[in-house]
Formats: sequence, C-alpha cells, structure tokens
Amino acid sequence: MASLGAASDRFGGPMYSPSQGVLSVPRPGLAAREQEPSFFGPLLFHKQPTLAAAAIFLLALSGPPRLRIRDPESSLRGDMDWVVILHLVVWGAAGLWVLWQIAKRFQARRPLLRLSPPQILGLVMILGLAASVWVSDAPLFTAFKVYQMLVSLLLAQIFMERFGVWTSLKAMLWGNTLLCIAITGCAFLLPDEVWTASEFNPDPSRLFGDLIAPTGVVSVLAIILLLTSVRKVWKVLPLALLTLFLVLLALSLMRTAYVTAFVFFALVLLKRPNIKPLRRVAYLLCASLVMLYVCDRLPSVSQYRDPETVTNMGDRVGLWRHLTTATLNQSPWFGLGYYSASRIHGPEYNPGLGTAHSMFIEVLSGGGVLSFAPLIALCVTLSTYAVRLLYLRRDRFSFAASSLFIACLLLGFTGEELDSGPVAMGFWFCAAVLPLLYEQSLKQARAVCRPLQELGEQELMHEPCALHPS
Repeated sequence: MASLGAASDRFGGPMYSPSQGVLSVPRPGLAAREQEPSFFGPLLFHKQPTLAAAAIFLLALSGPPRLRIRDPESSLRGDMDWVVILHLVVWGAAGLWVLWQIAKRFQARRPLLRLSPPQILGLVMILGLAASVWVSDAPLFTAFKVYQMLVSLLLAQIFMERFGVWTSLKAMLWGNTLLCIAITGCAFLLPDEVWTASEFNPDPSRLFGDLIAPTGVVSVLAIILLLTSVRKVWKVLPLALLTLFLVLLALSLMRTAYVTAFVFFALVLLKRPNIKPLRRVAYLLCASLVMLYVCDRLPSVSQYRDPETVTNMGDRVGLWRHLTTATLNQSPWFGLGYYSASRIHGPEYNPGLGTAHSMFIEVLSGGGVLSFAPLIALCVTLSTYAVRLLYLRRDRFSFAASSLFIACLLLGFTGEELDSGPVAMGFWFCAAVLPLLYEQSLKQARAVCRPLQELGEQELMHEPCALHPS
C-alpha cells in the first residue's frame, strides 16, 4: 500500500494514507505542477513534425502575406499576378498534403478523421458557404475562399492529431514570430509597406503591417503563445521576443488587440494558472502600468486614434447593418457569395472599409442564415468548453487553448476571418483541441472520484462493526 501511495503521488493522482484511513488528493509543489501530468498521454506529446508538414503549416498560417496593394475588384474579376499564383501554390500544396494524410489512413484501414462536434458544425457551415458559390457574382473567388477554410479546418485537425497539442502550439508560436520579425524588418528596410498614418498624425506613425500581417493581431497572438507554451521565459531569446512583441503591439495602435491583451492578462490574474513565468510577467506588467499611471507617464491612445470611433467601431456598425440588410433582402438563406458579397456591397456604404471586418458578418452576408446559424452554434459550443476548462483546471494546456480561443473570438469579431491567416489557424486548432481537453479532464475527474466512492462504501460497511464491537 505504501508503494502504491508513492506511485500515485508521483503522478498527481489520489493517494491512500493508512494513518488517516482516507483517500486524499495530494497537492504537489509548484515545480511539480509546472511539469504537465502524463494523464493526457499521446494527445499532448507526439513526435516532431516533418519538414514538409511544418513548412505547409507555417505557410498556411501566414496567409501567405499579400505583399502589395491590390484593387479589391481585381479579385472579383479574377485577375492573376505573382502573389495570386503564390497563394494558389501554397494552398494547393496544403490541400494535397491533407489528401495524402487521409489516403494513408485509408490504406492503413484507420479512421479517416476523428472530428469533434464543433468541427462537424464547422463543416456544416462550410457546406453552407459552398452553396453560396452558385449565387455569387465572383464564383471562382468564393470557391477558393471556401476551399481555404476547409483546408484550414482539416490541416489544424490532422496536424494536431499527428504531432500533438504541444507541437501545434509551438508551430503557431513560430509562425506568428516569423511574421513579427518580417514586419520589424520591413519597418526599417521597407517602411512604406508597413507604416501608415494615424488619425491625428499625417506622418507614418502607426505600424499597421497589413501587407505582411496585421501587426496587432500577430503580436498579441505571439504574446499569448509565448507565455503559455515556453517554460523558461526569462532566458535571453524568449525575453527578447517578448519585448519585441510588446513593442509591436504598442506601435500597432490596434484597440482590439489592446483589449485582447488586457483580457488575457486579466484571466491570468483572476485564474492564476499553474504557469509560474506567466504569472510573474502579468504581475510585472500590471505593476508597471500602475506606476506609469501614477506618474502620469502612461500614453493615451486618444492622442493617435479618434475616441469618437470607439462607439461605432470605426464605422463598422453601419457597415454591418448595411451588409445584413442587403443580405436579408436579396438572399437571406444562401447569402450573396462568401467574401465576394462584402467586396461588392461594402463599398456601397463606405469605400474605405473594404471587407466586412467581422467573421460573423462575413459569413452572414456570404452564406446567409444556413451558414450563420452553424457558426453561432460553433462559437457558443467552443465558448462553453473554454469557460468550463478555465473553471475546472489550471494546467498549461487548458489555459493556453482557452486563452487562444478567446483571443481569436475577440479579434475575429471586429476584423479577422476564418478562411486563412493566424486567427483562422488558431480558431480551427481550438475547435480540434478544446473538446479533447475537456473530455480528458472529465475522465480525470471520474478517475479521482471513483476511489473516493469505493472508499466511502467500504467505510459504511465497516461502520456497524465499529459501533457494535460485540
């Protein structure tokens, strides 16, 4: 019994104490809690990805970058240039890699895809968007964007299933890090590509970075992934990268990214996950901001961005109302063509906004109610998983996946899409991993409760003997 108790204690499970006669759950020290338990098994710790898989994953996560200013109507007309050819090659290779993985599973007579309920909802949404190809004014463009979303969903699922959650988090971290480094390099070498004027300053004062990737988006995602997936943040390289990400986030002047970062660190302070370096960084940043505020040294975003645009989200509310009205009046069930509807009807309201600037309105205007309803059900389901994991657990992986989903949801609400890019890959990764983590947490809870119930039954059986010795 003593050896059993020692073994159970080593793995963080329940331990029987003969002296106390009860089953207790040990509370390991912080160093032991920092090492993830082996309960999750191969779901978390898999082999390193192959060079081809890593390259395809990183290229799909990057978008790839647009690298030039392009007339929105060019895509509707189907005009080709070298960047369009690059996108076709990258996503064609990603689709072939996904098909090859499925073919190998079929040949080995293994399950082709292990899709969770959120992923099935995602497939239903994609089928609805695919139906909008027939009503789209740019059917080839719509078909390609729907194909990108399907490949992103399957790529995130197969990559996570084959190489594990830990490897997937590291791959997304490297992808966002490379984009941040590219933006930094362009800021010095090709400033016109990434710098833009802010609302109150005609000089290039905002590191927008949209031709490479939205600076605020990739920097805040990189911060979340770095602090939740790297164990030794205080080493030179992680600390330098964290400093770079924070500087890029500040220079982006992206208020949605600021709100996302604030929500993330607020979760750290409230939940206090078992990630010691993350908690220390959160305390340090909080103390620094309080000190700057007390000393009246905290810069105000209103000096660079118009405060009046906060209430209407930079005229996005009017754009969303216009696109929703046009969709419900013309084609409420099938929409007007995914991603083409916003480029056609958006300029009717405000030519400067371009796309729908929201993954929800983009899906509604493009695929109608038949696509919008599964998206809402998908986001509600994933939100339920994330909230329950945050409530039930404090381990690294649960907090990382839940925080990443919340960040993707906030960023997608006001700008990003679900077909390609860092937010899309992060969103579909969360759709694959959140149900699995929650299922494993329930199994672990049952494994702990079962010995407690058995011990309680044994105590009840012996209780009459204890009360009546005769």
